[in-house]
Amino acid sequence: MTRLVITRQKTYIPASWLKYGAVGVAVALVAWWPQESRSKMTPAVQPLQLTGADLAVVKQVRLAQDVPVTGSLNPLHQAVLNARTGGEVMMVAARAGELVRAGQVLASLDTRDLKLRAMQAEASLQGNRAEALMAADKLERMRPLREQNYVSDNDVSNAQRQVEIRNAQVRASEASLAQIRQQMADAVVRAPFDGRVAERLVEPGQSVAPGTPMLKVVDLGLMELEAMVPDADMTAIHTGQVVNFEVDGFPGKTFAGRIVRINPVARTGSRRVPVYVQVNNQDGLLRAGVFAKGLVRDDRAMQGLAVPVSSLQAVGAGWRVHAVANSHLEARNVKIAMRNDERGLALVTGNLNAGERVLLAPPLPENEGKAVRLTGAH
Repeated sequence: MTRLVITRQKTYIPASWLKYGAVGVAVALVAWWPQESRSKMTPAVQPLQLTGADLAVVKQVRLAQDVPVTGSLNPLHQAVLNARTGGEVMMVAARAGELVRAGQVLASLDTRDLKLRAMQAEASLQGNRAEALMAADKLERMRPLREQNYVSDNDVSNAQRQVEIRNAQVRASEASLAQIRQQMADAVVRAPFDGRVAERLVEPGQSVAPGTPMLKVVDLGLMELEAMVPDADMTAIHTGQVVNFEVDGFPGKTFAGRIVRINPVARTGSRRVPVYVQVNNQDGLLRAGVFAKGLVRDDRAMQGLAVPVSSLQAVGAGWRVHAVANSHLEARNVKIAMRNDERGLALVTGNLNAGERVLLAPPLPENEGKAVRLTGAH
């Protein structure tokens, strides 16, 4: 009996066939998958997250190169009254703080010795005048005698010299008397202008030499602020500018003056230039010697829309900022009208309105025009 034997053959399938088959199945499945389901699998574009700290509000601002200054106030008119002659102080009629008028007698020195010297000088002058008249009369009598040869030419010449000598003595006596009278006038100290006595430096009974300070008078109606300006800021300073300043003792009150002079030389060491500001003080509120802090107002200041300097992005020969509008970043072209790096602001003109918000710094290129979402405080 014959036995039938059946054997199984193994079929070999290459690995590359299996790989391509799997890819084909996957492609088929994706093609078969519903469109709506496939769209849900695509990741959504996320908006740019911003907070209030990333933005600045465009505002109307006055932008200027105001220069801060400090200095001290002093009267424009002040005088130290020195003794112009020596002697004992007889009287001091004014005390510190009192009002005085121009020409008012403020002090005087003892003039008794001067009065005696004046009397002697007057007597000497009268004697010299009498002798000069006698000499002139003698010369006039000798001239006709010379014509008759009763006197010589030498006698006439001597008489002429005597006349000249006597006239010189008269002039010397007159000068001496005038000097004594001037000393008597100098013994009286008068106010040179309307003002107040700032210092009383001598008292009655005190002996003074010529040049000794006796009183100080100041006129507070017109003051001068010597303001010190850094050398680097001098390009923004010129005469005629207004200076607003404050002083201790008047909190919240602002005084004003105008630059009238500029020192051509900076102070050694500090590199600061003295600038002189004239201040009207008819109300008498300001006092001499007080310290002042203020600002030199920039008369070239401008008013306009201001954005932070950091928000500006250079584009070719121009500038632009990025504003948030309709929940998107929008690039806006602008022109810079004025820039103040100290304040970090720039005045701009262009497609921008007050109240809009701009990025404090230009965005990355991939974020330009992107949707934004504001979080936190807006």
